[in-house]
Amino acid sequence: MAPLADPAAEGFRIPFLPSDSDLLDCLLRPKIASGRVDPRFAPLVHDVADAFALPPAQLAAAHAPAPGAGGAEAWYFFSVRPRARAGSKRAASRAVGGGGGKRWCSMGAKKAVEGGGYCQRFRYKERTAAGVVAPRWMMVEYGVAQEHDGEGVAQEHGGKGVAELVLCKIFRSPEPSRRSESGSPSSSSSASASPSCSGGRKRKAAE
Repeated sequence: MAPLADPAAEGFRIPFLPSDSDLLDCLLRPKIASGRVDPRFAPLVHDVADAFALPPAQLAAAHAPAPGAGGAEAWYFFSVRPRARAGSKRAASRAVGGGGGKRWCSMGAKKAVEGGGYCQRFRYKERTAAGVVAPRWMMVEYGVAQEHDGEGVAQEHGGKGVAELVLCKIFRSPEPSRRSESGSPSSSSSASASPSCSGGRKRKAAE
């Protein structure tokens, strides 16, 4: 794995292009273990009480992005994600701002990241008078709670379930969705918008 930090500059490398495993190993796991991350990465990832409380455009406007390749940007947030109640059929979606027709909708099931942990992709959608639209915002949610048997789990939230600490990566799709969401999003925009989210590096046996 290429180093994420630049020792000469005592900061992160630009562009910041971490793999799925990098995000789990260098950001989320240290945050869960100690409540902190390497100071070099502090400008990149933000602590928010609930990354799903605001629409992504508002959330991004209030926080500094991480520089990607070719002028692209991404925003990284530590947040808690309330687990769905047992038997709930809405586990794979995330209501925004308490509902009201705004929601992060799953683009598939959770995928295992090599070395442990998981990631899951989402597309932001809004219900309008003209129908359901997807205004180009994407998210990848990273978590490790399943592998820790409760580690990485926060407090109870008013009896609504246990909150899991996750890392959310939010970014804009390079291309707008080609139609309103009467069905699934176009395959071209889904492919161009998605990060790897298919397993990162394998850990060496010594790790």
